[in-house]
Amino acid sequence: MVKEAYAKAGLFKPGVIDFDVRDLTPAEMVDRLAKIPLLHQPNTAWEYSLSTDLLGRVVEAASGKRLGDFMAERLFKPLKMNETAFAVTPDKMGKLAQPFDKDPVTGNPFKLIDVSKPPANDSAGAGAVSTAPDYLRFAQMMLNGGTLDGKRILSRTTVRWMASDHHGPRITGEPAPGYTFGLGFAVRRGDGLSFSAGTAGDYNWAGYAGTVFWIDPKEQLVAVMMMQSPGAQRLYHRNLLRQLVYQAIVD
Repeated sequence: MVKEAYAKAGLFKPGVIDFDVRDLTPAEMVDRLAKIPLLHQPNTAWEYSLSTDLLGRVVEAASGKRLGDFMAERLFKPLKMNETAFAVTPDKMGKLAQPFDKDPVTGNPFKLIDVSKPPANDSAGAGAVSTAPDYLRFAQMMLNGGTLDGKRILSRTTVRWMASDHHGPRITGEPAPGYTFGLGFAVRRGDGLSFSAGTAGDYNWAGYAGTVFWIDPKEQLVAVMMMQSPGAQRLYHRNLLRQLVYQAIVD
């Protein structure tokens, strides 16, 4: 019933791109979302949602700036992430990686967000465009405890808070087997209990189109993989990369 309400509100588009709200203005998104009941009681269950998009609206309200402008000022420019934004300008479209027309496993056509023009709102959950070198700088900053090249972006304690377990035993559901959730990241509970290699405390997130990154404080490593393959093969390639990286560690 909740999904039906999302669909009627134009927040869920099955058969198109499920949760792309970039065609709505910030006010329209918030107004429509506010009229839909929650699927769970707060602080009881973890579920995919538009919560990160809503957080983007909170940032805009608190800062008085469009999300893309705020992120550029506080994150992208200080970290020299010069290719990162919420749309791709015409002069850079030639750099945009293109997917296959169809998923080689299922034969279904690939559908990706159109990033060739500025959106009606900067989607905090699914709107940014970047490159592997740019995103590596972000990941390295996090591994360094909030700093890179002498620029302090976050405090060391904030980074630790973001990468901590915020579920505990009271919240059901998990982003992946063996992982809990921090503030924006999936956080590994232990060395085992997962179908992918890693160590307790590593944290990560993955994108719809197949992108993935993770940060492993114990092993002092970061990894970034960018690809335009939103189909069934993305999980295979993500796990393969993890296996190759951890098998390559020699003490």
